[in-house]
Amino acid sequence: MAEFSRRTFLTVGGAGLGALLVGASAPPASAASRVAMGRPMAEAAAAPVPASGGTPPGPYTFGWAADDLLAFDPAATPWGPHLRCLIPRATRIAPFAATQAHPDLDPATRLSTLTIDDAGSIYEGHNQPIGLEPQVYTQRYWSYIDIWGTWHGQVKGSAPIEMVDGQRAPGRPYGVIDIPNPGWTEAAHKNGARSIGGWFWPRPVDFDSFLVQNADGSFPVGDKMIEIRRYFGFDGLFINQEGTVTAAQIAKFQDLLRYIKRTDPDFYLQGYDSADFDTGVVTYENRLSENNLRWLGTPDEPIYDSIFMNYWWQAEDGGADPDLSLSAASAQAAGRDPHVVGFAGVEHQKGGFRPEEDFGRVAGPGRAAPTSVALFVDSQIWLDASWDGTTSTVEGRRTYRDLEQRFWSGPTGDPHSSGRLEPRTPPYRTDVLNYRQWDGIAHWITERSPYGELPIATDFNIGVGSGFWLEGAQVRSSGWDNMGCADRSLTWQYWTEGGLAVALDETASYGSGHSLTLRGSGVVHLFKTDLTTPKSMVADLRAQGVQAVELGITWKDAPAQIDWHRLNAADDGSGWAQWGAELDVRGRGIARISLRTSGDGRLGRIVLRAAGKPAKPAKPAAFSVADAGDAGSARRHLTFSWTLQDDATGYDVFQLTGSGQNWLGRVHRDVFFAESVDVAAGTRFQLVAFGADGSRSAPVKAALGG
Repeated sequence: MAEFSRRTFLTVGGAGLGALLVGASAPPASAASRVAMGRPMAEAAAAPVPASGGTPPGPYTFGWAADDLLAFDPAATPWGPHLRCLIPRATRIAPFAATQAHPDLDPATRLSTLTIDDAGSIYEGHNQPIGLEPQVYTQRYWSYIDIWGTWHGQVKGSAPIEMVDGQRAPGRPYGVIDIPNPGWTEAAHKNGARSIGGWFWPRPVDFDSFLVQNADGSFPVGDKMIEIRRYFGFDGLFINQEGTVTAAQIAKFQDLLRYIKRTDPDFYLQGYDSADFDTGVVTYENRLSENNLRWLGTPDEPIYDSIFMNYWWQAEDGGADPDLSLSAASAQAAGRDPHVVGFAGVEHQKGGFRPEEDFGRVAGPGRAAPTSVALFVDSQIWLDASWDGTTSTVEGRRTYRDLEQRFWSGPTGDPHSSGRLEPRTPPYRTDVLNYRQWDGIAHWITERSPYGELPIATDFNIGVGSGFWLEGAQVRSSGWDNMGCADRSLTWQYWTEGGLAVALDETASYGSGHSLTLRGSGVVHLFKTDLTTPKSMVADLRAQGVQAVELGITWKDAPAQIDWHRLNAADDGSGWAQWGAELDVRGRGIARISLRTSGDGRLGRIVLRAAGKPAKPAKPAAFSVADAGDAGSARRHLTFSWTLQDDATGYDVFQLTGSGQNWLGRVHRDVFFAESVDVAAGTRFQLVAFGADGSRSAPVKAALGG
C-alpha cells in the first residue's frame, strides 16, 4: 500500500475538513456487517441528518485566522462568556498497581486522541456546545485519556452567514485555528485531562499574516493565541502543519511557537510529524528521528511538547519503525522520555476496530510500550451510525454505546479481561466493527483517576440524553446535549466480578439522563481513589429493584482484599430506595471503591462525602432572564445570567409551568442560553445552585419581561 494512503491528515485536516463532516468520510459500515456482528440495526424515521442544520442559534464556536485573532475582544466576541471553561484541570492521583485492572500494565504509556466532538450533530460549520440533540456523541472514557484534541474545521466567525449555511459553498472560509468545544474542555478538566484545539494548514489565507513580529521580539498573533487560550480556558493546540511553506516561513513559525511557549509555558503544543524542520516542505518520517525531534526545541527554548507520529510507523507491508524501537532510541539519545514526547498514530477513522496499525504488538500487560499512543478519530464509529439514523433512536444509541465500551474496555466490555479474542487478519480497514480482533484501550493504557479527595458524586450524567430527571422525577421529556455538564467518569466501565452485568440506560434516571442497569449478583468496581479523611465517610446511594447493596473499600495498606460494609435501605417515595451508611474510615488510605449488589435493578446515584451536615450552597443572586430572539412557532430563545458563587459547582435552570418545572439546562458558569423555549407554557424561571456533593440551594426566581 502506498504511503499516501496512510496520510489521512492531509486529505482531511489540511484541505477541507468540512467535506468530511458533510459525508466525505469513510463510508459507514453496512447493515449486513452490523447484523453479522449480532447487533440489530435500528432504523429511524426522519432521523436528524448530520451537518444539515446551518448556523446554530445562540452560542457557537468558530474558526480563527490571523485577522480574527488580532480583532479579538472578549467584550465584543459574540457569545464569548458562554464559551468559557472556568473549571481548572483536576489533579490526578499517583499510579497504584495493586488496584489497576491489569497490575502489570505500565502507567508510563500515555494516550492522546483527536475526536470529532460534534459527531452526529446537525451543525458543522460552527459548533454548538449546548443543544437539543440526544444523538450527539459524547466522551465517557476520560480515565484513559491524557490529551484530548478537537478535530474538525470551522468557518471563520467573521464569515457571512450564507457561507456557513451553504455547506461546502465555494470559497467557504475555514479558520486556521479551532478552539475546542468548551463543554469538552470542562469534561476533560473534571477528569484531569488536557483539552487542546487545532491548527490546520493549509488554509486559503496568508501564512505570513501569522508571522508578523514586533521590534521588541513579540508576536501580536502569538499574544492573541495566548489570550484566547486563557480566556476560553483550554490547554493548547494540535499543530497540523500539512501545507508546504518556505524555509524562511517555517523558521519564523518556529520562532512564533517559541515565543508562545516562553510567554505561556502552560500552552501545550503537540505537533504532527508532517513538516520538515529546515525547509518547510511536507514530509512524513513515520517515527521519531534525530531530525524531527528538533521540533521539540531545547529545554530553554521549547517548541512542541510532543509529536504525533504519522501512521506508517507500522503497516501491512512493513513500516518505518514497526516495533517503535528506533523512535524510543532516538528520543532517549536526545535526552527525552519517549513516553512524554512520542505518540504513535493509530488511524481509526478508516480502520475502526481493525486499523492497519497494531499498537498491541508492542504494548500490553507485562510488556512496556516503547512510546505512547495517539488515536485518530475514534468517534468515527458513532459518526458513521449517525448518517443512517441509527443513533437517533434509544436502541441504536444503546448498540453503539456497547461498541464504544468494547473499544475502550476491550472486546468483552470489561477492562479486567481486555485483549483480543482472535488474531488480527488482513486486509485491515475492512470489517471495521469486528471488535473481536481489538485489544481495547484498557489493554494498553492504565486507568487514571481524579478521585483524590471527598466528595465523590455521580448521577451517571454523560452530557447527553433524551430526557432529564431530578430526585427521581422527570423534569424534561425531550433531547438535550451538553458535554460540559457530565459527571466525572467512572474509573472502569465496567470491571465486574461474579454474575453481575452492568450497562448504561437512558430510559430512566435518578438525577441526570442516564442510570446503570444491574443484572444478576456480584461486584462492580467504580472508583480508583487515593483518599484519606480525618472524618467518617457517609455513603448515600439511590437504586431501584436491587435486594441488597454493600460498599466495598480496598485499603491502600491491604489491597489484596475488599472490606465490605452493608448499606441500609429507606424509602422516601421517589421510587428510588436510599441505601446508606456512615463508615469509620478515619486516617486510613482508601485505594478503591466498589459495590456488591444482588437482584436486577438500576443504580441512579452514588455520593460519598465526609460525615457531617452537607454543604448546601447559598441561594444564587442577581438571576435574570432576557429575550434572545424568535425561534418560530411561538417559541423564543432566552438568555440567563446570575452571579457566580464559591460554594457552588454548577447551576440548573428551569422553566416554571402550570404542571411543575421544566429543566432547561445545567452549566458551570454564570450565563446560559436556552434554545427554543415554549413561552406559552410559562414566563417564570428558576435557578438552583448545587455543590460538589450534589446538595442543592434554595431556588431563586425571575420573570421574562418582569
